[in-house]
Amino acid sequence: MFKTRTLAPINVKLATGAILAAVGVVLSYLNPFAYVLIFNAKINPFAHFINAIAGVLLGPWYALGIATSIAIIRFATGIGSILAFPGGMSGAIIVGLAREILLRVRPQKVNLAAFAEPLGTVFIGATIAQFIIPAAFGTYWWLFALSCIPGCAFGWVILKILDQTGVSATFLPLKTMRSCESPETPEPTNSYLQKKSTSP
Repeated sequence: MFKTRTLAPINVKLATGAILAAVGVVLSYLNPFAYVLIFNAKINPFAHFINAIAGVLLGPWYALGIATSIAIIRFATGIGSILAFPGGMSGAIIVGLAREILLRVRPQKVNLAAFAEPLGTVFIGATIAQFIIPAAFGTYWWLFALSCIPGCAFGWVILKILDQTGVSATFLPLKTMRSCESPETPEPTNSYLQKKSTSP
């Protein structure tokens, strides 16, 4: 059990966020649904995969920025619809908020925050999408669920793998975290007094 857990410096978080955003955009091009419009939406499980990882590793605001960046690029390049914004951003921030709560109450279970992604994407994102482009009631709920549930599950698997390498929500390798421990120093003893007290 580590006594000290230090969060990553801001430059590490920014660099990691940029990498995750770039990976999210590249994976969006590999998404088989990127060029198919289903009820005015282009579902993208990879966006929710990135949300799960970014939300757990970096927290709500970085995850929100990453999701927004991916949505902007997807929409600008035509591989995403306007619904990429509510669908991605809401899930990212909910995962990040769940991560903050779990870090306080059950830090060893923090990776489970990834499964909060559907709460944001389906119940918040799909509801907002209904106001942007009206569709039959419930259409976006099941459509967004089909996209985000496999995405966040895959994200959780990757988080478990990262745990084995020493990268977690505190975002420090295990070796660095061990070096942050404050070693217990033995109480100073006076050998002369000990000898004097034991002598007859």
